[in-house]
Amino acid sequence: MTRANTGGFTLLELVVVLVIAALLFALGGPSVRSLYDTMQYREAVRELVSAAKNGRRDAFAKGEPVDLLINTDNNRFALTENATGIADDQFAELPKSLDITVVYAQEVSPKPGLAAIRFYPAGGSSGGEISVVRPTGAGVHLTIDWLLGAVTQETL
Repeated sequence: MTRANTGGFTLLELVVVLVIAALLFALGGPSVRSLYDTMQYREAVRELVSAAKNGRRDAFAKGEPVDLLINTDNNRFALTENATGIADDQFAELPKSLDITVVYAQEVSPKPGLAAIRFYPAGGSSGGEISVVRPTGAGVHLTIDWLLGAVTQETL
């Protein structure tokens, strides 16, 4: 009696496939991480630009000043009409890997260590600049105009 060939894989074929898969995974890992970091950076910039534009719109619509608060030590931000009474859970998180610096009018800041850009109902703002820099050194510079409260963005 002879046995029929079952058409399975040999051990050598399986080892070769596993080695190739491991090489592809090892080469693809860093690029996947880089892609993830890029996505987080872009999302953080979008969130800050959106918050600034929403602050400008909300101040005009509600008829009262709205503050964009940024805690550069903890990479967090919030949009509020009550800067002095804001709770920690009202802040949105930004990636810790980003270096965020803010130039702002200190007199509108509710407390030390908390940068504030205030949007006024008439359409202006206290003005300010926000720089968001990635660990690679690339980044973006956001400028909030004091006269109109407009937000502009330029690459560093």
